[in-house]
Amino acid sequence: MQVYEVAGLPEISPVPQVLAIGKFDGVHVGHQAILEQARHYLEPGTQFAVLCFEPHPSYVLTGDERYLKSLTPRQEKVRILAEYGVDALYIVRFDTAFASTEAEEFVKSHLARLHLKQIVVGRDFRFGRGGKGDVDALRTFASDIGIGVTVVDAVEENGAKVSSSHIRHHLGEGRVEAVEALLGRPYTITGTVVHGDARGRQIGFPTANLGGTDEYVPPKSGVYAVTAEISRPTGHEHWFGVLNAGFRPTVSGQDFRIEVHLLGFNGDLYGETCRVSFLRRIRDERKFSGLDELKQQIHADCDTAREMLGLPPASR
Repeated sequence: MQVYEVAGLPEISPVPQVLAIGKFDGVHVGHQAILEQARHYLEPGTQFAVLCFEPHPSYVLTGDERYLKSLTPRQEKVRILAEYGVDALYIVRFDTAFASTEAEEFVKSHLARLHLKQIVVGRDFRFGRGGKGDVDALRTFASDIGIGVTVVDAVEENGAKVSSSHIRHHLGEGRVEAVEALLGRPYTITGTVVHGDARGRQIGFPTANLGGTDEYVPPKSGVYAVTAEISRPTGHEHWFGVLNAGFRPTVSGQDFRIEVHLLGFNGDLYGETCRVSFLRRIRDERKFSGLDELKQQIHADCDTAREMLGLPPASR
């Protein structure tokens, strides 16, 4: 997949394209419905393209720093969209200058350069200065330059529209099962294994500490059953694990960390890429009287995870 960073006007596309437009924060089941609809318009010689925005428009327009973090930071979004068969990803720099672009200008000056056969958006799509452009305006302006527009209705779960905001809320409450239902897959965080305090190894539960995860929306502090994919030069390894996300109050931790103990693993992971997928929440993070009590609780957490995941009990 080709990724284009767009600041100002995009490059003129030499090939015809079908374009899906949206924030695609999370690439959740609502976004997937847009992608599936767009695929219906593909013909031989036509490219499948997606246009999204960075940073998140809500951060630029409101200053809300929660939107500096994403459900799918760029590398995650690129991976997922490539799996959907997207050929080209246009990442538009959303700043105050772009936010002042009039709706008609966006269509007739920006989108017109992309050689579009069809545009596909969600029902609540808004664009242009002050969000004044809606799907009816998009149809009108696009029709003027010979482009069709398809509007996809929102996907609902239990009568409520699936949205990135709801997924963020569920994640903040630790409801990773609900997050999985709305994403259509487990919530995933990818990082590089870095050196930590080595306390886990000292008490018999070595952990892989994940660095480079600051761009992700963090889950609620606590302990989770996860799967972990380790990317090595020789290939990929898959393990079940127990993950702690939080501040490690027993050892007076000051910063939020994500560290995972891989069940049955023995080896060195430093410098490797590790992708963890959240399956179930085991418990809240809490402070213990010392490392001995913490060790007993980790034993119990691993037993709980094994039971949740259908694994045989650990040999003691």
